Parts: sequence; C-alpha cells; structure tokens
Amino acid sequence: MRSRLHLLPILLALVAVSLSCTSNGSVPSAHSIGVEKTASTSTAEPATVESPSGPSSRPGAQAIRLSELSGRVVYDCGDDVCEADIDGSNVQFLTHRSGPEFDPTWSPDGTRVAYRDSRSGINNNDEIYVVNVDGSGRRNLSRTYSNDWGPDWSPDGRLIAFNSSRGFGIRLFVMRPDGSRVRQVTGIEAEYPSWAPDAGRIAFMSAQPDAHGSDPNYDVFVVNVDGSHLEQLTGWPGEDGWPAWSPNGKWIAFTTTHDAKGRYVGGGPYRDVYIMRPDGTGKRRIVVGLIGAVPVWAPDGRTIMFAGSRLSRPGVTSLWVIRPDGSGLRRLPIRGQDPDWIDPSSSDR
Repeated sequence: MRSRLHLLPILLALVAVSLSCTSNGSVPSAHSIGVEKTASTSTAEPATVESPSGPSSRPGAQAIRLSELSGRVVYDCGDDVCEADIDGSNVQFLTHRSGPEFDPTWSPDGTRVAYRDSRSGINNNDEIYVVNVDGSGRRNLSRTYSNDWGPDWSPDGRLIAFNSSRGFGIRLFVMRPDGSRVRQVTGIEAEYPSWAPDAGRIAFMSAQPDAHGSDPNYDVFVVNVDGSHLEQLTGWPGEDGWPAWSPNGKWIAFTTTHDAKGRYVGGGPYRDVYIMRPDGTGKRRIVVGLIGAVPVWAPDGRTIMFAGSRLSRPGVTSLWVIRPDGSGLRRLPIRGQDPDWIDPSSSDR
C-alpha cells in the first residue's frame, strides 16, 4: 500500500466527494451525504429530457424515453441505500440506521442487496452487509476488523466479489453470499470489482507504481476468478476506474479523468464515461458535458446508467441513462449515485 496520501476525487454527489487511500487503511469511496432520512423523504424529482443543445456526445439524437426502460434501481440516496422503479416512483429505503450505508449491488434474482456499512465512520471497520429487498434480514457477511467494501454479486449468484484491507494492502476477495469460503483473488491492489456475465472473470481498478516508483494513478484490470491471467486494460494519463461489464460480455464501461485537461470542478477533476472491449481496445467516450461516474448497464444491454451532474451544478447528482453509442442522453427523476440496475422479469443482469 502506498505510504503517502493519494486523493482520487469523484465529485459528482449531493456534496462534493473525496476518495482517499492511505497507509493507515483508508480506502476510496464513491459515497455522498445529503438526503435527510425521514418517512416522507423522496429522492425523486420532476422528469427532465435533455434537449439536443444539452450535454450529449451525439447532438440531435432523440432522448431515451422512460417507456423504453424497465426494472428497478438500487442506489445511494445519501446516508442510506434506496431502491426505486426506473421512472423514479415507489422509492423505498432499505437501510435506516445512523451512519453511511452505500455501494449497493443486487442479487441476480432481485431478492437481496449487498452493500457497504460504514456506520462507525468511513474507513473505520467497514463491513459488507446483505439485506432482503423488503428491508428485513440484515446480516453482516464480512465480520473483520479490516475495511471491506465495493461488493458485486456474481451473475450466477454463487459469489460476492469485494475489496478488503485485511492482510497486506488492499486486495480482491470473493466469498459466498452467506459470508463463508472467503478467498483472496489478487496479489495486487484491487478495488470496485465487476463480474463478467460468464462469472469467470472480474474487472477492477488498481493503482500500481510506475517504473520510477512515483505515486501511481488508477487503471482498469481484469483477472480470472482463480487469480490467473491478470491483464491491464488502461494505461493512459488520468484515473480510470469503476468498470462495469455489459450483459453480453463484449464491452466494459468505465470512468476516467483522461479528458480532464486541467479542468477541475468543485475541487476535483472532470470525469467522463467511456466504453472499451474486454481486451482494452476500442476505447470510446460516450458522455460529454457532464461530471459522470460509476456506470452500470441495463439488463438488456441497450443503455448505460451512471451518476452525473452538470458542470454548472457539480453538487447536484442525478442518475442518467445513455446508449452505448453516446446517443439519447436523459436525466432520470432520481437523485443519488452508485446505482445498480435489475429487471426481475429478465434472466440477464
């Protein structure tokens, strides 16, 4: 683990976010605070369709219609995990306890959600919890004194991948959904994993020292679930991370500061959303004119959801959707971040 403070700002939340990883166990987080927890709290807002003159990498393309979308989204709605229909209706809090609870991921059958519990303070004995979709059956899966975060449920439902500071450094682990059979996957730093649809490979972000031993930046890697065939997919200047595998396995979406060009918004660098092939080729920017991060694919693979804010309003974060070709940008009537998307009527995640 690096010996000096390394900041990785994401800055697209209801309050500006600072992500850190230090030698005392601090770890990056895409968390924000800003939604008051009351029975009457709603994270929905009036629907907005972006005009051709609005932020988009494909000006003039018709915005995605809500009628084209289906399913449920689970997301960070402040200090809690919420779920809602894709149109922003039927908002439900899955967590209510004091302190941050975030980074949610659906089980493939849509009955449970795993998430990061930071009620003792972020980077202070963070744990991976699971809860039923009705808010019942909350259970601690990781149960260590280290920091455990970034859960992602495998498409076959058999494993949960996550990061942990247990042992030396921050590494990628997998465990069964009941918390048993914990196994380390990587020997290098690994954070925020995403499963391939065949459940055989995992994409993740990692910061490795360069040839001169200077402070590194983050890049996207992929590895087999048994720890073999580690590959680096990005390597250009700027921070690359939060990968998300498409349901057909042909693309990986990720965020990057590669195009920031010195632009800092709200204290951190401007971020774009890109897609690339699983071998690292075919990199293409799909989001322009927004601060965007933490992408997730629609269950049918036709659209990508991400948390984003306008450059003019960096402290107001909503969920957005866009097509993989960069067209159809639309803001959803949901304020929040760290989304995960599921359609219970579909077998794909």
